[in-house]
Amino acid sequence: RRHRTPCVAFIGRRSKSSSSALTSVEFDEDAKVATLSLERPPVNSLSLELLQEISAALKYVEEHNDRNIQSLVLTSHNTKVFSAGLDLKELYQPKRLEAFWESFQQVYLDLYGSRLAMIAAISGHAPAAGCVLGLCCDYRILRSTAKIGLNEAKFGLVAPPWIGGMMVDTIGTRQAELAMGLGTLFDADDALKLGLVDRVVLDDGNGDDDILKLAKAEASKWAKMPPRARTATKMITRQAPLERLMERRDEDTKTFVDFCMLDEVQDALGSYLSSLSKK
Repeated sequence: RRHRTPCVAFIGRRSKSSSSALTSVEFDEDAKVATLSLERPPVNSLSLELLQEISAALKYVEEHNDRNIQSLVLTSHNTKVFSAGLDLKELYQPKRLEAFWESFQQVYLDLYGSRLAMIAAISGHAPAAGCVLGLCCDYRILRSTAKIGLNEAKFGLVAPPWIGGMMVDTIGTRQAELAMGLGTLFDADDALKLGLVDRVVLDDGNGDDDILKLAKAEASKWAKMPPRARTATKMITRQAPLERLMERRDEDTKTFVDFCMLDEVQDALGSYLSSLSKK
């Protein structure tokens, strides 16, 4: 797939790169930290284009070894919504469903398997695939007013094994069964108790400055770890699920496409989208 090459403007030891109108990347070379911001209005719904831009931006950061970037903060330009999840218009009466799902798989592979220490600054709500983006990270910070969870069941979808597996690994089998089966969105305190997030930041009305500042400080801490040892340790728990998806990627795509095209699923998606348009 083609990706635009980001343009870079240097400002001292910091630089900013913009790969498209959908994402932006900033570098802090002294701290060895990059920040990747999602910027698709209104709520960062994950379209094919946004998914491709996330992968392209991450590849751009990882390949610029001259900057010695070791950690990345994943955040949102929208202070109310981190990501609303998959763009359901890609699933309802779809025209490019296979390419869309393959791009979503790729984002998982790129984020979950990155050599970088990934810190999620979840400044707003993170339902469904928004939660997936957070689960792919090594450390998650959530704003106190935000909710997070895998609520796909609420609109007739099922999380694939590689997503469900992350939830099980994060909060345990029984809690994951309950959460995914009921499509639960957790408030910040409950998410912290479950271990779904690692830290909660009180919303003081100052936008996302505080949570982003804390996320960058956390990223800087991770960036100081010996990179080879940190990455190898990360792969102890992540290598097997990454390899499973790689081996069964075509099968996973077919399973999802076939399920999504079922009449009952299309009807449920249509009803859900219709309800959203009335709000």
